[in-house]
Amino acid sequence: MEVQLKPTILVVFGITGDLSQRYLLPALSQICADGHLSRNFKVLGLSRRQVSLNDVLAERFKALKPHSSMLRLNPNQLSDYHLLKETVEKIDDDEFGGQAQIIFYLVVPPQAILTIIKNLGAAGLNYRRVKLLLEKPFGTDLSSATKLIEETAKYFPEEQVYRIDHYLAKESAQNVAVFLGSNALFRNVWSNQFIDRIDVSAAEAIGIEGRKELWESTGTLRDFVQSHLLQLAALTLMEPCSHKFDFAELPHRRLAALRKIKAADPKKAIRGQYDGYRQEVGMPNSVSETFASLELSSSDKRWQGTSIKVATGKKLDQKLTKIDIHFKKTQEAEANVLTLRLHPREGIELDLWVKEPGYEHRLQKQPLRFIYEQRFGRVPEAYEQVLIDAMRSKQSLFASSGEVLESWRILEPVQKKWAKESKDLRFYKQGSTIEQVLDKNT
Repeated sequence: MEVQLKPTILVVFGITGDLSQRYLLPALSQICADGHLSRNFKVLGLSRRQVSLNDVLAERFKALKPHSSMLRLNPNQLSDYHLLKETVEKIDDDEFGGQAQIIFYLVVPPQAILTIIKNLGAAGLNYRRVKLLLEKPFGTDLSSATKLIEETAKYFPEEQVYRIDHYLAKESAQNVAVFLGSNALFRNVWSNQFIDRIDVSAAEAIGIEGRKELWESTGTLRDFVQSHLLQLAALTLMEPCSHKFDFAELPHRRLAALRKIKAADPKKAIRGQYDGYRQEVGMPNSVSETFASLELSSSDKRWQGTSIKVATGKKLDQKLTKIDIHFKKTQEAEANVLTLRLHPREGIELDLWVKEPGYEHRLQKQPLRFIYEQRFGRVPEAYEQVLIDAMRSKQSLFASSGEVLESWRILEPVQKKWAKESKDLRFYKQGSTIEQVLDKNT
């Protein structure tokens, strides 16, 4: 289906960086290939050093060249922002009659964000047609996130700020809300009365891929748990949407679910580091975790007594992101597990117990599967959805300031404990499973 987009100028801080090359530019190229980018769209890439458009796009992204241009900018120099304003306004006047929306996409290290935001405001680049598109992490703890949100609000109101959590934009994550809200079979059993525990897990086979500085300053808890896993937990725990489904309800319902999650108990938190990490980063005493696991609970009366576990790690046995819903076992029936799979093979799987054919009365567990790609063909990548929704002013798949602060609140006790002591750091072999890392005897 064709997507109607407003005239847009996408201004990218950090277009030469790793994230832009791995996610942003491929997503833009695919949107272009699908015919959704018309001549009403321009990309203005910003870089500290003089870089040609050919160097940035190369052959791989050549379809974007008619839509793109480059500008050299020092993010710490206010005078450069006045030049940026002149450049953007000239593109807007010449090509869009002064009617384009301006999206500033900050693909930069966390410590650079506030400087850029303040300079955009000082240069008058924060008028109503401007949007701010931000990459995680949004702060490093509750205090810094609060400051970042408060400072940002001085220049950009909340409705102009789009905080990316690309896991929320995955097709299967979006369908969690639809699946639970629109299917009576599951909607009516979605509570502690029928569900024993919820496991949210994300295993990665890759390591830190040369991002030493990022991982030494961030770690897995901040990089992955605070954003992706807690958002997936909120999607699962939130009250199902009304019968008249409205995606605009999602941020409010996710926030309500996060507010009910109690602060994490440090005694039930596990952190690990894969063997060889210290040699890889050249830090023989590093305590930065590449694995993190939390046991959570909710004060929501629907979920009291239901165990909520989140776990993620690098250099594990496979790349796999999923939400497992373990239904309670009764005296008469075996337990069933519902799996909402985000990667790979996005889809839904339900374990059912059936009788094996034959003369013996033996039970066997068999999966009932639905795979999105098999049913619908190509599934849009998360960053494609992020960009399209930002251009269409749809904020349901972006994290609100309230969600960010609640996520940091949940993690605060664990962060404080881990900052003080390192004796609990657990080392694990590369290629381990999540279960093996969690098992003290492995």
